[in-house]
Amino acid sequence: MVNINPTNQVPLQTAERYWRSSTSGLLAYDLICPERASRNIGDFCILMPGQEQILLTKEVIILRAGDRAYFDQFYLLWAMTLKIVRTQWNRIVFMQTNREDVGKRYLEIELPLAPNQARANEVSEIFRRYFTTLASERERLRNYLDTSKAHHFFISGAEQIPDIDEEIEQMLTP
Repeated sequence: MVNINPTNQVPLQTAERYWRSSTSGLLAYDLICPERASRNIGDFCILMPGQEQILLTKEVIILRAGDRAYFDQFYLLWAMTLKIVRTQWNRIVFMQTNREDVGKRYLEIELPLAPNQARANEVSEIFRRYFTTLASERERLRNYLDTSKAHHFFISGAEQIPDIDEEIEQMLTP
């Protein structure tokens, strides 16, 4: 996900109230797809490392490989972007008039399953390499920007959240 506009952020306390927790529960490489109220309905994006602490609306569906799956998020993305799967996905997403109608209907989608983990990793390697390389280069850029201080460039979700309590304590200490 890319959002270069820092004005779209909400205070952490507000996010925690909606999450009902101190974290969002999202994981790096989760697949996110708008179900309604977006021109991108049915299109998947992948949550990059460092972007997990976001607040989402109820109009999205989040897909994650389960604990017992022998495939990972990259295989799941590979499978969900196949045209034969996409046709099924469009039938589920576009034929619904509201979010509740999608419900568990996404479970009706038939994914091609690789015979084993090795084959799943093999066919999805191009997705894995692309997104993990992007993540490592993003981190490298963030580290450069943190040390350089000569640039005004915002990388959404990669910025460090300051410890406000520590900052206030430093201001109050004589």
